[in-house]
Amino acid sequence: MPTREELVEHLWREIINPFEDPSTLDNIIANCRRRPDATFAEAGPAIERALAAGVSAADLCLLYRSATYEAVFGTLYAIGDPGVDDNDVFGLYEDLSSAPNARW
Repeated sequence: MPTREELVEHLWREIINPFEDPSTLDNIIANCRRRPDATFAEAGPAIERALAAGVSAADLCLLYRSATYEAVFGTLYAIGDPGVDDNDVFGLYEDLSSAPNARW
């Protein structure tokens, strides 16, 4: 089990910072084409439209990176406050992925 510092470093390195590389957009587009029924599969065509309209890949990456940071921050905050009964946080990603397009 990683330390807090190692977890935060992992989140930056593996979750947030990959969006510094514009090839990440190509990967999203390709994944959306392969799985058109997946959650947020419409992101691929949205990226393509934005690029075609002249939005730079660097700007899109900055927006993605910012949104990813906000999501990670909000998730970590929510785990601490209000928290989860009995700190039962293992496998929460499965609950999230099994609720596609959930609008609570």
